[in-house]
Amino acid sequence: MLKITIKVKKSINKKDKLQELHPMGFSGLWKVYGKYSFLKKPSFYLSFAFCLLIFAVTYYGDFDAKSTLNLLNNVIEVGLSLDGGLLGLTLAGLTLIVTFGSDRLLKHMVKINVENALENNREIGFSSYQTAVSKFAFAVFVQVITLIVLFIFSLAVNFSFSFENEKYNHLFNCIYLSIAVFLVLYSLSLVVQMTINIFTISQMNHAVYFSDSVFEVLDKKPKEIKPEQEN
Repeated sequence: MLKITIKVKKSINKKDKLQELHPMGFSGLWKVYGKYSFLKKPSFYLSFAFCLLIFAVTYYGDFDAKSTLNLLNNVIEVGLSLDGGLLGLTLAGLTLIVTFGSDRLLKHMVKINVENALENNREIGFSSYQTAVSKFAFAVFVQVITLIVLFIFSLAVNFSFSFENEKYNHLFNCIYLSIAVFLVLYSLSLVVQMTINIFTISQMNHAVYFSDSVFEVLDKKPKEIKPEQEN
């Protein structure tokens, strides 16, 4: 009776671990990506620093409400045209990895993840494949949010919402401009990360095929050359 109890407990632990390593939905994406890890990446804080610089220059510099509104219109127009293409590019990369990924590459990534956990005496975490897909999905969410925010800003500008006091108009135009610049720059920087991500996966895929084919050829012993018999 005791043995049966132990086996059932082990099977439950395996099931729980499987569910823990494969979370679903947006909460699962957030967990696999690393939650707030994007705050520590240069692409985020450089974009945010430039956003603060834009706000300081436009608010404290020689700009008024009208000039900042013109800048905002230009950024919205450029951002909407750019981000639509970026979103399509990111979705194409995500589809390429998920749909056309190599089965051998996926098995190789899972195997390396387990081997590294055993060698370092730590718990099994998310594989590099899961992390790569989460990065693409995170970029898609950021670019969609950018499109939505820029579209709302565009509507607000076209409806000509304004205050009687020009100081408030100038302040809010500077805030909207800074947010728009941040979102567009951050979306562009994520494309650079996705490009590096695709290159890394392609290198791993090549390494799998290289080990399967080339090493087999190198391991083979060369045939012995028999000397020619004299007549």
